[in-house]
Amino acid sequence: MTDEDRGGEASGVLRVWGEVIRRYRQWLGLSRRDLAQRAGISAVFLGEVERGQKEASVHTLQAIASGLRIPLSELYLRVAARLDGGMKPEPNEQTSLPLGVREGSPDYLDGVPRVLDETAFDLYRAARTLRSDHQVSLLVLAQSLARSSR
Repeated sequence: MTDEDRGGEASGVLRVWGEVIRRYRQWLGLSRRDLAQRAGISAVFLGEVERGQKEASVHTLQAIASGLRIPLSELYLRVAARLDGGMKPEPNEQTSLPLGVREGSPDYLDGVPRVLDETAFDLYRAARTLRSDHQVSLLVLAQSLARSSR
């Protein structure tokens, strides 16, 4: 493996870290400035991390995770799931199945906090692209599935 190959892999990993952090930030409805303030870092640096231009230390990643109010392990699991797939997901595609944070909770189906459930966010984003009659069909299907799983 050449130095150029290693550099490409490293920038790919940094890009994935940035995408995962940005997705959580947007899911929480936080501006870059808000998250940076919560994490105690500059908004400019956070932007560079989100674009994959700068590498965040473990200490900084922990601060970002704390700012997002999620365990650092959740970020690591999301990044690992994206990297193991070997492919770049479509913008609205669910990038992984439920992770350890969800699987460890016995009351997962009882009011999951938004930050722990990307699936709901992905369904919402996908539904917004549908025609209104398809949105109604999706709602009816979801309600039917919810009733049958009780």
